[in-house]
Amino acid sequence: MVALHRVDGRKSVQLDRQPVAYHPDSAVWLADDLLVAAVEATASLDVFRVKGSKLERLQQIPVGFPPRDVMVAKAERGRYTLLATPYSGKEVAWVMDWSVDDRQAPTVKKVGWCEAPWHPVKLSRARGITGPAIAVACLDGKRLVAVPESSVLSSPVVLASFPVISRNAAPSPSGDWVYVSLETGARNARVHMETGELQWIQSPLTGSVSVAPLEDDLVMWGEDQELYLQRLGAKGEVLETRWQNVSGFATRLQILDVDQDGERDVVVFNSGGEVIDVVYGPLWDGAKVQRVPRKRAR
Repeated sequence: MVALHRVDGRKSVQLDRQPVAYHPDSAVWLADDLLVAAVEATASLDVFRVKGSKLERLQQIPVGFPPRDVMVAKAERGRYTLLATPYSGKEVAWVMDWSVDDRQAPTVKKVGWCEAPWHPVKLSRARGITGPAIAVACLDGKRLVAVPESSVLSSPVVLASFPVISRNAAPSPSGDWVYVSLETGARNARVHMETGELQWIQSPLTGSVSVAPLEDDLVMWGEDQELYLQRLGAKGEVLETRWQNVSGFATRLQILDVDQDGERDVVVFNSGGEVIDVVYGPLWDGAKVQRVPRKRAR
């Protein structure tokens, strides 16, 4: 299903949901009334229009592999360049300069990046690249790579390599650092975008599967049924850790002011279960100093 919700303050109401093929795993807005979802079983990007409180599917864009993510790389006057990344394999697919009103089939171009490039993000800058970039942590490739926004079909630049699975990457607010969640090894990482310096960040758990930097030296990591926030020193040393319980396996984190009260909140997209969590800010001050482990279902 692709579901449409209206959020008003701290209330959420489901307006509509429409069936798609098995396992839609990413959805992004193109415009206020237009969105696209990455759907695994049909190897496609499914485009929907919002009409009133209903979803209307307009078309499918085949990308040639089961997509894990879709992102909007460029949007200008109703024309879009989209990036689809795979569950497995090394190729990503670019939907080039597409409009929902086009009569011809979309132009889709594939480029080899790395093994399992998941969860692409935009960077204001990256070492070895001129101008803004698009980066991804490679799940099985165990590296952080990026391409310039001005030349998305170029070969990616390797920004860092890791000895374990790199699950998710996200830039700090200033753009100086890119934080990378590492699944194992009891540590995560951050990479400086000017100098290329790689710093290891000690994890109180096995590692993490998602990340959301709040400041250059304040970061939130996601794991199974909990988030942990860390305040860091200049060398990546952990000064303090705080905790927040959530409902599921926190595989994606989105920072925004959901209830528009001036405080940043985090939307936690859980892999499995039936809910999405919203943790309302202030996030650091509201987190617990002591960890309170959640009871696992038997």
